[in-house]
Amino acid sequence: MTSADVLVVGAGPAGSLAAIAARRAGARVLLVDRAAFPRTKACGCCLSELAIASLDRLGLGDELAGAARLDSLRLRCGNAEVAVRRERGAAIGRDDLDARLVRRAREEGVDVRLGCTAAAVTDGEWTVDAEPLAVGCAVACDGLSGRSLDALPAFGWRVRRRSRMGFGTAVPARALECAAGEIRMHVAHGGYVGAVRLPDGMVDVAGAALPELVRAAGGPAEFAIEALGSSVRDADALRAARWNGAPTLSRRRNALAAPGILLAGDAAGYEEPFTGEGMGWAIATGAAAGTMAAAIAEGRASHERWPAMHASIVRGARLRCRAISLALRSPALVALAIRAGSTAPGIASLVAERIGRPGGAVT
Repeated sequence: MTSADVLVVGAGPAGSLAAIAARRAGARVLLVDRAAFPRTKACGCCLSELAIASLDRLGLGDELAGAARLDSLRLRCGNAEVAVRRERGAAIGRDDLDARLVRRAREEGVDVRLGCTAAAVTDGEWTVDAEPLAVGCAVACDGLSGRSLDALPAFGWRVRRRSRMGFGTAVPARALECAAGEIRMHVAHGGYVGAVRLPDGMVDVAGAALPELVRAAGGPAEFAIEALGSSVRDADALRAARWNGAPTLSRRRNALAAPGILLAGDAAGYEEPFTGEGMGWAIATGAAAGTMAAAIAEGRASHERWPAMHASIVRGARLRCRAISLALRSPALVALAIRAGSTAPGIASLVAERIGRPGGAVT
């Protein structure tokens, strides 16, 4: 292929949804990712109501077949603990979900190429494995560590001061106390660690913490073991697991669009999410960007509309996650919230239920 109406870089949920949406809009779509699938990711096993609603509206809800239903949240800080109802969520392994969505993109006529590297040369010129590719519009969905836009300084990152790094792994169920259907969150000094049981019986463990504290603890496994405390049943299993890392999380791009380029998913910016919020943003913004990219390639839309559309999808949720992430930086405040939640569980459940709900445009 020497040309494509729409090039999508990154085959995670945002990229696959962008490719599917663009193809359904009639575009010739090339979807590339530098990784070979299946692949492991540091996090992203929890899906919020926004993520599920976005998949349903695109007729892709069946891709969540077999996913574990999530119906409660257990928050712990020190010896204080509270459990509240939080329904309408789902858990599925990221390697499984990514593979399902890529397969679906192929079935719908998207040209998928894995193990390929794409890079912008100028706003309107791209290369795929160093070969020139003429593109009507490109959608960058290659995440926090993506390099596709390195040649375009206008898209540089602004990393928030004292931003935390992400890390995650999967361990056998015997290694950690984590009930089916429950999201477990443990808040510690300088970070927090969450766990959820996956459909295959493994437990996904993911956290965010100040990089210097992770190093001081001896790595992500030791930080997680300390944060999870008495819920750990087999510390050696966590130490033996293969941990994946993510760069500092809270960051924004200097720009979200340029002539012939749109950014979606984590590549557009990130806020420390709360149990599934990040996946909701990725899926919803990816689908919207794919539809707009097809229109731009046909000359029916302008990239100038994208920042406002992106904001309509994520603004409310990101502000909420920013407030939560700030609160989680204070174990004393978290302990106070736990005591309040234990006293008024109905109010705590109502607050928890609102997290992850569609708050803006959902494609």
